[in-house]
Amino acid sequence: MDLSSGKTETLTDTLEGVAEWVLFLRPDGIVDWSNHAFNEFMGEREPGNTPWDTRMLFPADADEMMEVVRTVIESGELRSGIIRSVRGKSGERKMIRFTALPRREAERGITGVFLCGLDITDTIEMEQLKKYAFTQIEKNIEQFAILGDHLRNPLTAIIGLCDLLDDRETAAKIQARAMEIDALITRIDQGWIDSEKVRNIIKKYYDIGAAGTHELVARAIHEEYREQQKKAGTSPESNPSMLPWDQLPHRLKDSNLRQAGEIWRMLHMIDCTIGLSISGREPLFVFTDEEAEFLAEKEHEQWVEERVKKGWVYGKERDDQRKVHGCIVPWAQLSEAQRQKDQNAIRALPAILAKVYLKIIRLDKSNTNNLTAHNTKP
Repeated sequence: MDLSSGKTETLTDTLEGVAEWVLFLRPDGIVDWSNHAFNEFMGEREPGNTPWDTRMLFPADADEMMEVVRTVIESGELRSGIIRSVRGKSGERKMIRFTALPRREAERGITGVFLCGLDITDTIEMEQLKKYAFTQIEKNIEQFAILGDHLRNPLTAIIGLCDLLDDRETAAKIQARAMEIDALITRIDQGWIDSEKVRNIIKKYYDIGAAGTHELVARAIHEEYREQQKKAGTSPESNPSMLPWDQLPHRLKDSNLRQAGEIWRMLHMIDCTIGLSISGREPLFVFTDEEAEFLAEKEHEQWVEERVKKGWVYGKERDDQRKVHGCIVPWAQLSEAQRQKDQNAIRALPAILAKVYLKIIRLDKSNTNNLTAHNTKP
């Protein structure tokens, strides 16, 4: 394709001036064209030199990036949130968030991929500053805990000395005020305990940059999957999806993140959302039967759609190699046992989220009124 003629010339002229990186990738991963922002950082290829390709740009993630290219071309849908570290011509590294979109031509259909990149290096650095700030806050919280102990020690002595006073009325007044101070110290202690819980949550889960709570939900789902697979006798050697979250390939993390996003969207359909919980004493959220069936049906529809896009078809006997599965049918055609299994998975969601200090919040007690138009009984 001649990238310097007709409508393409107008497009490339426009893209030359944008701050984001823009690349045209062929199906084999070779860069067909790149804009000024990209060339300025990476360096332009001289005539006769080997053109840029995914293996040169992403040596550590080349296979995964090629899988992104193939997926976008086959599905015709964009992929977003692809964060990669890229080294420039001067040796400088930047963190870039890429979005891959299908590149369509009127007569030839999808001929490649537009790869758009946004420099988020400053954002990552800001996250590091946030971590530093968190460390300082943590030290302050510890000082409050120490302060509580330092206050209680002399307070205990004061209460004890009151017992030695002959003036019982005065002693009673001093003790009453001392007990008020002790109650305040207790509140400081409780605040320390709750702060420690929140701090541990942040330490364990929120050192994950801009992905935020969606990644927290994705981690919770993944950990539950690992536990179930372990019970079934499966090992990471036979199933790479069982690796710990930090060791998962990007494509599997992306899949979990998309699933987490779908949970958010479906909960909003019944006027619910997900929030942070620091108390283990809260009762678990309980779905109504109608909500469980409604959400299970929506989850099944999403699962079928995703499978079909990847080339799976219906068949009585499951065959992962040939992409055949017996559940690729409408919800109403599923067996009762399979529908119950899917509904039980929805009902288990509050307990899964609770493991990472998250909870489902009902925003509107009348949410069940919204289900009538959507829910289909088998």
